[in-house]
Amino acid sequence: MMLNKLHAAFAALALSFAAQAQYVYVDFNDTTLSVNGQIVDLDVNQDTAMDFRFTLLRDTGTTTNLIDAALVSPFDSVNGAILGQQRGLFHYADRLEVGDLIGATSSWAGMSPSDEYGTIDYRFDSVHDPYSQWQAPYSDGFLGTRTEKNGQFIYGWIRLQMAADGKSFTLKDCAYQQKADSTIEAGHLWISVPEVGMEGYSWRVAQGGLYLQRPANQAAAQVRVLSLNGQTLLSGTWREEDWAMPIAALPSSVVLLVVECEGQHWVERIPLVQP
Repeated sequence: MMLNKLHAAFAALALSFAAQAQYVYVDFNDTTLSVNGQIVDLDVNQDTAMDFRFTLLRDTGTTTNLIDAALVSPFDSVNGAILGQQRGLFHYADRLEVGDLIGATSSWAGMSPSDEYGTIDYRFDSVHDPYSQWQAPYSDGFLGTRTEKNGQFIYGWIRLQMAADGKSFTLKDCAYQQKADSTIEAGHLWISVPEVGMEGYSWRVAQGGLYLQRPANQAAAQVRVLSLNGQTLLSGTWREEDWAMPIAALPSSVVLLVVECEGQHWVERIPLVQP
């Protein structure tokens, strides 16, 4: 079965569950910057205007060719900002974990007011500046973002992963709090949503696989399987009655299943333990 990335943004049960804020999740193809001077622009708050530019510097430097750095800069240098602070010589973007709060009281000094960019990672001759938080383990982290929309601040996050050698990094997805001037938790979209079922939908774990079943003649559904730290493990479109995936493809003992079909949602925490 072909598993496709979900490209459209969707609201994470904001209208269905009061416990979940008005979070909007934006998925896109994982994008890796690996060439010196390469840039990628992101529209975090989905207003069609780009919010942040990411730049990779690799094997560069006026005389040394020994500098590797990952930088982020806002298109709106007045209102656009990255959560962080000045540490040492640079304004560094903080590395956030799942559940960290992003809002008005956060430290928005992750970008230099004079140079108008923030440093994610900086290395000279492969040695880290000690003030960078994007060091081992080289797993996913979150950048806290602030943008302006209709005269109000919108808070969000961007997920990225630095390569261990500092010569590339990958942008994975982002999200924002639709309600203006309101906080958002890094990575928290589906994680704190209570379980909810859909009539006729069921699951079972057997013979090395996770099997999903639903009534016949249903409309196509969108499926996401996440780890409990918010990482997307698998995603795709469910068109038939059955859906099967190997447990070996799900490197987690418990996963969060999210199925969306015609405005209804099935949210289930599934232990990947065979009876």
